[in-house]
Amino acid sequence: MNPILLATDGSPAALEATHEAIRLADALDERLIVVGVEHVTIPAYGYYGYGLVYSEMLAAEHAHMQRVLADAAHLAEDAGVSCETVDLTGQIDDRICELAEKRDVQLIVLGSHGWNAVRRFVFGSVSTSVMHRAHCPVLVVREPDRASDFERERVHADAAAI
Repeated sequence: MNPILLATDGSPAALEATHEAIRLADALDERLIVVGVEHVTIPAYGYYGYGLVYSEMLAAEHAHMQRVLADAAHLAEDAGVSCETVDLTGQIDDRICELAEKRDVQLIVLGSHGWNAVRRFVFGSVSTSVMHRAHCPVLVVREPDRASDFERERVHADAAAI
């Protein structure tokens, strides 16, 4: 059949997504493609030494992504799941969706930080963008110990009512 695509950035939520993607790939006896997208935000202004700082930022992001992909591949290997890693650069949601379509994956698995509406507005949401643009189903995995803002507010309201 078609492989499962795991998109990871090495965050705690992405680690949960990694475990879920490996579990699914093992259960379905499918290949796992693990993608990491290097993305360095460039300040809108330059200054003396800007080129050197930018080069160092790119190198650090590349080294980080190589570690993240190697860790995910190691976890998959330990579980007996066939795994391929892909390191891309660019706009994160664009690259994930492009790779998913190019490889005709059956499912995209990625983590979510569980941010509230304000944080999503300010920083954007890769998982939301991928859900709206992907050609296939998307499984968004949250950190297990992170309750949603709504759940926290409800708990506080219930406690105040007592």
